[in-house]
Amino acid sequence: MIFKTELSRKVSINGILLFFLLGVSCQTAVSRGTDTIKLKDISQRKVRNYLVSKDIARMVDFSLIHSSWKKEFNKSDFNIQEKEFYLNYDFSLVWESYRHVNSIKMWTGKSVRFGVLLSKPSNTVVYEGTLPSPEIDTGQVYFLNLRLMKGFVNVPVAFEIINIDQAQQIIEFSYIDSNKSKGKQSIRFFDNGDGRTRIVHTSYFKSGSPLRDNLFYPWFHTKFIKEFHGNMRQLMNNAAVKENKTEIIE
Repeated sequence: MIFKTELSRKVSINGILLFFLLGVSCQTAVSRGTDTIKLKDISQRKVRNYLVSKDIARMVDFSLIHSSWKKEFNKSDFNIQEKEFYLNYDFSLVWESYRHVNSIKMWTGKSVRFGVLLSKPSNTVVYEGTLPSPEIDTGQVYFLNLRLMKGFVNVPVAFEIINIDQAQQIIEFSYIDSNKSKGKQSIRFFDNGDGRTRIVHTSYFKSGSPLRDNLFYPWFHTKFIKEFHGNMRQLMNNAAVKENKTEIIE
């Protein structure tokens, strides 16, 4: 995979550790009453605590969850980070793979772990062991666990799929309102003209903390989206092997 980045600043591990130990809430939430979501079926403690502390665990109507990105927002008011990835597969195949992928495997890797999925349109819950796993769709809200510094620090994050444009080949998702960071991510697919597909992943974000937005978010975000697209590449490789196809070695 070819990966382009403009990041030049090196992040001190000690600084990262101090920032997240001080800045990430470690509050242990206690479940009150009857939870709509079966917390015991979610393996990540931080995700369980997040659901409880934000009163989502007891929510009976998931449509009450709102994305942080609004149509009237001006993109220039947000920090912007853009990365490019290249996959050695045909454009239409890549788009269809991202569009119809197993949504649990899509968001599971070494640094990112799937927690639970809430569907606003159907008002249903999808756990890690749910079969069959649904493909991505608008109105789905994903709760993930981000493993920082090899799991020494774990941070929950939640976002909603807000747009899947079949004509323009764009997938967009937005952090939900209760996230520390606000904004959206846009993934666009292009035919590179040489049998490869170019993927442009653009992030619009802000959290109110200059330190988080200018230093920590770009560094960690780059790591996570690199893993995300790496997951997709591996899933496509596995499918190609089953069909006796061979990927071009990068």
